Amino acid sequence: MPRRSLRVLFPAASIGLALLFIEVLLRLASIAYPAFDRPTKGLREWGVPHAEGWATGEVSTWVRLNAEGARDRDHTEAKPAGTIRIVVVGDSYAAAFQVAMRDTFWAVAERELGDCSGLGERTVEMINISKNGYGTTEELLALRRFGWKYEPDWVVLAFLTGNDFRNNSKALKDSDRPYFILDEASDELRLDESYAQKKSFERWTGWPGDLWYGSVRASRILQLARHLRRQIKVRIERANETAERALNEERTEGAELGLDEAVYLEPRDPAWQSAWHTTEAVIRLMHRETRVAGANFLLMTLSNAIQVNPDVALRDAYAERIGATDLFLPDRRLRSLGHAAHFPVLTLAPMLRAWAEERETCAHGFEEPWICQGHWNEHGHRVAGELLARRLCQEITASPL
Repeated sequence: MPRRSLRVLFPAASIGLALLFIEVLLRLASIAYPAFDRPTKGLREWGVPHAEGWATGEVSTWVRLNAEGARDRDHTEAKPAGTIRIVVVGDSYAAAFQVAMRDTFWAVAERELGDCSGLGERTVEMINISKNGYGTTEELLALRRFGWKYEPDWVVLAFLTGNDFRNNSKALKDSDRPYFILDEASDELRLDESYAQKKSFERWTGWPGDLWYGSVRASRILQLARHLRRQIKVRIERANETAERALNEERTEGAELGLDEAVYLEPRDPAWQSAWHTTEAVIRLMHRETRVAGANFLLMTLSNAIQVNPDVALRDAYAERIGATDLFLPDRRLRSLGHAAHFPVLTLAPMLRAWAEERETCAHGFEEPWICQGHWNEHGHRVAGELLARRLCQEITASPL
């Protein structure tokens, strides 16, 4: 072999062996930061089937997605005899990357329902098809894509008042996602999927996306590089947020990044009025489609951290600053929606607040800087799961299928 070829091949082989060695070490050390989701036609994005690794954010949690790309175990499509199936749709609160899967509210509810006398000899199977970042529109689309084939007996919509209204409104958050546009005159909804026509979206749902996400799945080195890049970005954003809070401590006390304070006020701005009307129309549509599918529908409103913070003085100061008289205003309005449209509503926030105050314990948050802020911790999920099981047991007992 010519010397020139050796001079090229030897360094290349050395680099290849070094990369292979690093790849093996990363796998032996269980260092994995996969792409948990990717652009998906008809849904904006969805989970990558069988993706497994560390999800980082408020905490680091080992997360595994099932064969369908959801945070859950695998389920057979055919419903087993003597089984009540309950499909849960929601956003990051229901995907629950912050806690172990057995500690999620829907896993807790499934276990608790085992003690429901109204079930008789039947068993309960909870099926989670929730996704980080989803609004109610995407949750309905996911229900259409994945939910009906499981022949559910119940559908539970886990609704977060803190940002779901904005996620459902193109006027409040015009981003690359599907929206329902409400015709106020006819009260009809039209699905706007113009995001899917963009070249960037088409590229990532085609072969370039297949190549990229396939490479990420196959290479722990590439996963680690993506993770380090994201961590640098997150640390810069967090430092900027900390600096802003230090300069405006009084104005930001009790506020939570990514959530809207306007939800606690009567909607007077046209954009917010439209967001409310559209969201209510989408929920009613989900309820109707659930009934057509032969299932029952339950709307479960979650909690925002400030609503259930055990520090009464902090809550009162926050409400006074934003001009709110009732931090449960969005929850009460959605409960009224359920009463008018004839479906049950489980309002968690008041009960979670009572639990937090009694025990002086936070249902949200983890270590610094997430003290009493962010997603539910294990306490929040456990209490929510117990309350959901209690309500479902009452509903099933009162009207057995």
